[in-house]
Amino acid sequence: MDPLSALGLAGNIINIVDYSTKVVSRAKQLYGSATGATAENTELETLTKGLKSLIDQTRNRPAENPPRDRFRLSNAQGSALQGLARQCTQVADELLECLDSVKVRSGRQPLRSATQAVKSIWKQDHIDSLQRRLDRISKQLMDGMHLELLDDINRRLRELALENMRLEANRSQEIGQLRREFNFATEEMKRVNADENHAPGFWLVLCDTARRGQAYFAEQIILQSLRFSAIDSRHRSISKEHAQTFLWMFDETSPTRFLQWLEEEEESVYWISGRAGSGKSTLMKFVADHEQTERSLKAWAGDMKLVTASFFFWKASSRHSQTSQQGLLRTILYQVLRQCPDLIQVAYSDQWIALTTDGILLKESRDELLTVPALLETLRKISTSTASDTKFCFFIDGLDEYDGRPADIMQLIDILRSFQNVKTCVSSRPWNEFEDRFGSKSPWKLYIHDLTREDIRLYVQDTLGRNPRFRQLQKEDPKCPDFVQNIVHDAAGVFLWVSLVVRSLLDGLTNSDRIKDLQGRLHEIPKDLKDYFEKILFSTENRYRTQTSRIFAVAVNAYDELPLMAYWVVDQDITNYAFQCSAKTPAKDVLFSRLRNMKRRLKMLSRGLLEVAEIDSASVETLLYGNEVGFLHRTVKDYLQTEEARLMLQARSDDDFEADWEILNSLCALAKMTPPYGFYRGSGSYRVLRFYRYSLTDFWPAASRLDRNPLFQQDLASILDHLQTVLTSKLKGNAQAFEEDDEFRIFKDGLKIDLIAVSACFCFGLSNLVGRKIEQDPGLCRRVTAHLNAIYLVACSELKSSRIGPLERESIIATLELLLAQGVDPNRGLGDQLDWFLILDSLPWDLEIIGTGRPREDRTEGFECFEAVKLLVRYGADFEQERVGISYPHGVERASQVLRRCFNADQCAVLEDIAKQRASKLKESQKMPKKTSLLKLWIRSKK
Repeated sequence: MDPLSALGLAGNIINIVDYSTKVVSRAKQLYGSATGATAENTELETLTKGLKSLIDQTRNRPAENPPRDRFRLSNAQGSALQGLARQCTQVADELLECLDSVKVRSGRQPLRSATQAVKSIWKQDHIDSLQRRLDRISKQLMDGMHLELLDDINRRLRELALENMRLEANRSQEIGQLRREFNFATEEMKRVNADENHAPGFWLVLCDTARRGQAYFAEQIILQSLRFSAIDSRHRSISKEHAQTFLWMFDETSPTRFLQWLEEEEESVYWISGRAGSGKSTLMKFVADHEQTERSLKAWAGDMKLVTASFFFWKASSRHSQTSQQGLLRTILYQVLRQCPDLIQVAYSDQWIALTTDGILLKESRDELLTVPALLETLRKISTSTASDTKFCFFIDGLDEYDGRPADIMQLIDILRSFQNVKTCVSSRPWNEFEDRFGSKSPWKLYIHDLTREDIRLYVQDTLGRNPRFRQLQKEDPKCPDFVQNIVHDAAGVFLWVSLVVRSLLDGLTNSDRIKDLQGRLHEIPKDLKDYFEKILFSTENRYRTQTSRIFAVAVNAYDELPLMAYWVVDQDITNYAFQCSAKTPAKDVLFSRLRNMKRRLKMLSRGLLEVAEIDSASVETLLYGNEVGFLHRTVKDYLQTEEARLMLQARSDDDFEADWEILNSLCALAKMTPPYGFYRGSGSYRVLRFYRYSLTDFWPAASRLDRNPLFQQDLASILDHLQTVLTSKLKGNAQAFEEDDEFRIFKDGLKIDLIAVSACFCFGLSNLVGRKIEQDPGLCRRVTAHLNAIYLVACSELKSSRIGPLERESIIATLELLLAQGVDPNRGLGDQLDWFLILDSLPWDLEIIGTGRPREDRTEGFECFEAVKLLVRYGADFEQERVGISYPHGVERASQVLRRCFNADQCAVLEDIAKQRASKLKESQKMPKKTSLLKLWIRSKK
């Protein structure tokens, strides 16, 4: 049983005992009374109702709380408390039966008093017997309420505070106050522990703490149900580059009238219109996050509370939550309710009651409240209930990227606009539907091209003006000024389109085009970027279309920019090139020649939409892994990620083409070409292998995706086995170098070179493949134990990386738990050091807190790193082991001291509690906890 539930149940028992004692005491008075009065009947009626209410509250409490709670009472403690609750309700039922009988007896005859009824039903010995039973229950409860329970509750409240921090909910002050009151009552309880007369009073204070804690717990469960893993990924991905050029939005003299809309206008919609690539999303992020927006909206709100929320539609995303009405409403509700958690009880009254009584939100109930009608009704309920004290402003970007009909999303905006004290700023492309609804008659609109026209004119004039041939045309042809103006007009605010046009014109000037020829080029280029990209794909000669589609598909799927040499492998048009190519390192001049030709070919295949800088030939390694290929502009990748473009690329590729497989194939081929020394010339302690260094952001994410694809299970296992063969061959020839290199101490104790690839599989979340490996070889985990440090350090670095998403972070943590659950010991040594200490050495650097000088209470970052450290401590990492510090000049220090510098007080307290609990369990059992099966663990991690 969860400690908060236990304390709440104890509070109910104390209340029933206290109330029942009053009933018995009053019965004694009535029994000895010589008179009777009508008021006594009313009094018994009140007593009956009160006792019934307390009994109902106690019987409705569950025996268990949700499975998510980790702190629980022992079975014996929980059973004892529930037994007392049953005894208590039995006594209360007897009292209730007697009270009902008294009411009946006294009600039959008008002159018969409650006193006479009590005397006719109850005997003195019966009353005394009830009192003794109540006294016995009270004593057993006080004896059983050990102070250890208070420690468990304190841990639970700390978990509550940490979860509040993770959810960014506005409950920090309340939870902090709750914890202070609890700690004060606990100290007073310990001080007067021997005084039995005061004990129930303090327990009631503590029980009130439990009740409020349960309420905050209920709020967090509802917030968790609204939140989804990619809830802010689009917002994070929008670049802030050049955002400061939008400061004119807040100019009081600006024709946009945006400042006036923020400060004065009531329930209305402000529409920002612009073509793809014009910077709408960047502008929306700028205004939604800018402090001037908040100041102006506060002027509008006046004495009322202000709440803002934002959502960014993203059609290029593969997640339905980022293109749907449901995702929009969940995001807005989550942002509103985490800022105003008091509204959760209003918005989700039924669910809140269920959670504060039963402690469980059934899946059916959760699914029901996440439907679009339910979400809309919840938002309407919030708007109505806060009409007198709260104003809302929502920022919704990319209406044209909604996955349904424009009419549907406009209807949703109209519904939002109809709510009291709500106004909304939206953006979209200038489609007719949006123009008719938001632009035709409304003064609250902005056409981006009207405000960027002068910037574009200067860019065109300056860029073309530097070309000698164009300057000559300006002197000879009077149409030149009109030509520049035509470019500016057709651009409609889209800088990318302008840059593509100018580049095409410069090519024409190289060919000595006339103004008439340049105008022809201008008219041939589609005005819409999507049409322009599509034309590029279609305009490629038929013989090149398959390769063009493959190149673009690989570029879109890659997490990071792949090296040019990887594209050379893809262009060989050999599905299993990595298996067939030689393991010898090509000569430097051969590599340079391949890259020079591939650069020219890449420009031709992509029509300039993929770019690579001048080839850097400093070393063989640079030729293999440098010279990254990138998109000309972010909007190119955005377009190629759309479903329409994906289907087009797929139609022009072979049926069996898989971009993730090509990424693995090409990078594995590069590993075969890498010279042996390239694998041990490291530049950081966590880069145990050079292969890790060059493949963190692409090889293993692609492998992880294929691990979830049932069609590639066998191929994935084959290529990883082949990769391991390559690594084994290259590394075994350099054993002496490993022995001499400090960074490779890890090879001296336990790790076999032929286990490197499977160790990486553990690290990067290839759980299906790892599961099969463990089933085939149960001793595998023991043999990779010594590699834990490298796995953790790389994982920890990746966990804090902005390149990976929440799902990948969850996968890495799940894999680390899988590794530890199979028996990996974090305390196993590497020469004269422990893995655990090597991890601690890197932690301050991973969290980027060295030299910050900030108080540890302010450190809220690093939740994923904290989760990983928590796992290590739970599985036995020595919390109090002493060692000589490396990362800090603190001399001899304990692991706990390092952690206190890395995490805040609540996080450290949780780690200490986990360490104490583990020590206590080991002391009781003298053996390790029973291992969780791989299947059960993986199922649990996916729930």
